[in-house]
Amino acid sequence: MSIKTYGEAILRKKAEPVTSFDGELAHIAAQMKKTMQEVNGVGLSANQVGFDKALFIVKLSDETYAFVNPELTPLSNETNKTEEGCLSIPGVWVDVERYLKVRLSAKNLEGETIELELEGHPARVIQHEVDHLAGVLIIDRIGPDERRRIADQLEEIKNKAS
Repeated sequence: MSIKTYGEAILRKKAEPVTSFDGELAHIAAQMKKTMQEVNGVGLSANQVGFDKALFIVKLSDETYAFVNPELTPLSNETNKTEEGCLSIPGVWVDVERYLKVRLSAKNLEGETIELELEGHPARVIQHEVDHLAGVLIIDRIGPDERRRIADQLEEIKNKAS
């Protein structure tokens, strides 16, 4: 699997809900896990590898989990701003404001419901991946000054993608 980069249309599209919890879904998730490990990532959404489905994988502690059709709920208004990077925008690091605590409701690869409450770094990673499934990138969560600072990098990435 190759990782799609800034400028590729699928990264801006809202992912389609998963309706079939079958061997194909499990295979895609396994391939995504392998790809994520190869590039030392902590999260990867299906649209980042060209699949238009609401699926992402994340590494939390030492385990990798797959989440399907996720929904996020902030558990407080408390936020913090920390530097984030993205496999689809290589070499770009920006400060992104995220909720400190969230509830994730999703399905696993077998279609069973999962509910998790996360805080700190795991909450940040989950929010980043849920953003991907909505067609939102980290650069959409920064101000105009920071956007100008990275404009040349973004243009270079976009030109490589086309």
